[in-house]
Amino acid sequence: MSVMTAPTAGLDREVRFGDVRYDFHVRHGRTAWLDLRTRFARLDADRFVVVADAGLPAHVVAETERQLSLLAPTVVLSAAADETEKSLTTLDRLAEQALRSGITRRSVVVALGGGVVGNIAGLLAALIFRGIRLVHMPTTLLGMSDSVLSLKQAVNSRCGKNHLGTFHAPVLVWNHLDFLESLPAAETQSALCEMIKNVLAIVPERYDEVAALLRPDGRYSPDVITSFIDLCVDAKTSVMHDDPTEKHEALALEYGHTVGHAAELLTDGRLRHGFAIGVGMLAAARVSRELGLLDRADEAAHRRLLELNGAPTALPEGLETDALLGVVRLDNKRGYLPHRDGSCDLILLEGLGRPHRPGGAQITQVEEAVVRIGIDSVLARRAELVSA
Repeated sequence: MSVMTAPTAGLDREVRFGDVRYDFHVRHGRTAWLDLRTRFARLDADRFVVVADAGLPAHVVAETERQLSLLAPTVVLSAAADETEKSLTTLDRLAEQALRSGITRRSVVVALGGGVVGNIAGLLAALIFRGIRLVHMPTTLLGMSDSVLSLKQAVNSRCGKNHLGTFHAPVLVWNHLDFLESLPAAETQSALCEMIKNVLAIVPERYDEVAALLRPDGRYSPDVITSFIDLCVDAKTSVMHDDPTEKHEALALEYGHTVGHAAELLTDGRLRHGFAIGVGMLAAARVSRELGLLDRADEAAHRRLLELNGAPTALPEGLETDALLGVVRLDNKRGYLPHRDGSCDLILLEGLGRPHRPGGAQITQVEEAVVRIGIDSVLARRAELVSA
């Protein structure tokens, strides 16, 4: 589907990953709430347990609670959308509150928030009674276009991101674009870095049309936002259709995440996820060029889309190569291949839309000295920007 021909009234898709299927809807405007009640009524839940981002505007939480309460008793639990709160401690607190509220196997956990809250709520739903139903109501563009298009649910360990988790599918994803109206433009720009990743790693044929639509101010109409979400559904389902647990072809979705996750962790989440992934892709592109896999034009194509999006192309002050490399060594992609001393496991490209597959695997084991060059390049770029 072309970005330019996305439907104007919303979006209705069926997401399919392996044997898993769930409905995915995008709406905006006042009639969206009626659509919500219609779809949630079909769940025949005895209770809704809403895990809401503590930073959401009060009216968003109140209206969601009001609408769901028309269908079944509803309780709202709060979780901070902060990487430091994405932990087993938070999960234990929420589980106790949910159980004391009267949650049963017929109940539904509703994730109301962005990717962090979605992961916390998703893992909560997966663990209570060994798995109850989950519905995503994402309130950020990153949630709508990326994190809910996955079966992965996880929290962080003290050593790194997403070390503790499992796979648990939602039964429904319901996106209300009006939720995005109160968000800063940087939230949209951050989310679109993940869309840019999809273009670079999976659907490079969409490069020119995306480049024509991106705006450095991060302001878009609902129709354009819907078209961006539609593109992400296309890209993610294309690689996850036969790889729902993201261990083979869908590892392309991890492009840029190795260095990106390290930067996100070391800044305690102050560096927005998408921005971290964007800079992580630049580091990966430099590593690929050092290995002779990408040429300068492909590397420049990465930077061009990020700049058109108004996203950073350098890491923030205070991050150092040794610290980043230390976290990269503990990345959660370790173990797909036997460990090799002095190397790091990365997802790399050998051309736009062409993941490098040495020996048939999507993981490339790269000497630490070369990974250091990639990290230094985004630190050096920062120095260039400051001196300019």
